[in-house]
Amino acid sequence: MAIFARAPVLGRVKTRLAKDVGAEAALAAYRRLVALTLARLAPGSGCFAPEIWVDGDSAEVASWRRRFPVFAQPQGDIGVRMSAAFASGVEVIVGCDAPSLTAAYVDQALAALRNADLVLGPAEDGGYCLIAMRELQQRVFVDIPWSSGAVLSETLNAAKGLAVATLEQLWDVDDGDDLQRWQAMCEALPQRNIPRSSPG
Repeated sequence: MAIFARAPVLGRVKTRLAKDVGAEAALAAYRRLVALTLARLAPGSGCFAPEIWVDGDSAEVASWRRRFPVFAQPQGDIGVRMSAAFASGVEVIVGCDAPSLTAAYVDQALAALRNADLVLGPAEDGGYCLIAMRELQQRVFVDIPWSSGAVLSETLNAAKGLAVATLEQLWDVDDGDDLQRWQAMCEALPQRNIPRSSPG
């Protein structure tokens, strides 16, 4: 199972969120999202062996290597990058943007994959927060309008003829409203369940 992440570098992460809250606040939010994802999907948390596929480098990436196998994402758009992960033997890919994503959700995808060629975890913004396949289905990454609200629908169109399963819809932290929603969710939870991260 691959966790796709970007190295937490100012100005390179959560650029859409940064337009609403500023680059510093967007970076801080991304660091917390990554910390939450890594805590929930740590080795032993589910029926999978997690690894991180990272775009870029930073002090945090060095700390990730102490807990996870870390691989560099290749050059190209997100479809090219995910294709490379699946071609390497990965069966599930998730991002670090969905606060409600858990190990149990990944396990559900793996269970669904027993009877499906493709499993998708839909996101409210029209994309997906999880994609799983037993064998690389290259066509689901071709001519997809990435970073748009049509990613999921176009992926499903490309997957016609395949056995497709979909999971419960989750939501991503993409803009200021999403950040407020997440902050409200955090306030309703014990603080020990809200991992924090710091540079290095």
